Amino acid sequence: MSPINCECHRCIAEHKLGTKGPFGWLPLSSTKMILCPACGCKRCPKASDHDLACTDSNEPGQPGSVYQ
Repeated sequence: MSPINCECHRCIAEHKLGTKGPFGWLPLSSTKMILCPACGCKRCPKASDHDLACTDSNEPGQPGSVYQ
């Protein structure tokens, strides 16, 4: 179960978080940069999935991150 008010990439997809635009649904990630709630890095695996650990790193290629 996801945390309340979670905006990780996983929750955006699973709960259809976003807005309805003129051409259909826009995911929240299209209108807002998704960052790790703990460290603020976009490439941190926790920004992709709230169940993953925060690495406090913005390095590309981290396992679990949507940024490979």
